[in-house]
Amino acid sequence: MIEEYENALKAKPDYILDQCYNLITNILEDNIIRLYTCIDNFLFQDIDFGKVIGIVPKWVADAGISPESACNKYFYEKMKLSFSHPYLNRFVYYYDLWSLIAALQDRLQSVEHFMRDYYKMIPCYLKYGENQYTSCIRTSSQYTIDAFASLNSIFVSLASTFDILTKIAVEQADFEKYDFVLYKKMRSNKILYNYTSNIINPVLKSEGLLFSAPLCVKKILTFRNEYIHNGPWDLRCSLYETFVDDEPADVIMYSPDMDKHGNFISSGSRNKFYSQGNMINIQLPQLVIDALSVIQNTIDKIADLYSKETVRTEDTELTKECILVIAKYFASLKEESDDK
Repeated sequence: MIEEYENALKAKPDYILDQCYNLITNILEDNIIRLYTCIDNFLFQDIDFGKVIGIVPKWVADAGISPESACNKYFYEKMKLSFSHPYLNRFVYYYDLWSLIAALQDRLQSVEHFMRDYYKMIPCYLKYGENQYTSCIRTSSQYTIDAFASLNSIFVSLASTFDILTKIAVEQADFEKYDFVLYKKMRSNKILYNYTSNIINPVLKSEGLLFSAPLCVKKILTFRNEYIHNGPWDLRCSLYETFVDDEPADVIMYSPDMDKHGNFISSGSRNKFYSQGNMINIQLPQLVIDALSVIQNTIDKIADLYSKETVRTEDTELTKECILVIAKYFASLKEESDDK
């Protein structure tokens, strides 16, 4: 397998980028779709979901979520009161959870988008060893700014997936605590990624999953936090164009020194030393692949947890009751409209 990979790199040096993009595609088209299905089966294991979902009012799906719904806060709250039913409130919750998973898809698509932008400007491989360079120039321009903007957006998007996946994990762990008669908002509403959280199912803290505190996750969060809270890593957002005997060689973007725990090495107020010669444009693809693998494994494990708790016991009478309540809801809206 290693030999096959090395041969592929020789034949196509940016082969590792294809690995990134293919992994994102697999997560979007396989793992996340399976998660959707497992959640559907879990939430509605005691009704005929197909018969009910098609008649659920549209505002339940998109009010407060999508610009396709023009209703305001007051309309939403009024409709939610008139739609109130212990079981049907699950559909409000369902679309809240659905929107989280859609956001996860969006963030992963953003990772691919920004990586493609970044690697249109910067190579992901070196043609020479560092000891072969005979000269170098530093460049700072709009081109450089664009490259750094795309790079930082990759880290922001990945860090966002960690937060969103944490919320989904909390929803799985805490579902039994919901009282859908009183449902207002998700229990994960203000929760962000924290691998020490006691809310998370302990299964998700296994090796190779998001809450086992993988080194690749720590590194990405370090880069993201530095960019968000302290600005650019490099004082001048610089690229370094190298030469071998006056001929163009490699383009390098350096990143700060890191310790073995994924933190920037610091001394007092200084936390951007560059003694390790880290080249982020070379190291990034493997870092992203490692993080995507963690995300993929975690999604699969959450889907497994939902599936494990699913026992299909369809209640025909409950299905009829849901359909009847929805019918009465629409009838009440018509009566209200006729009165006006």
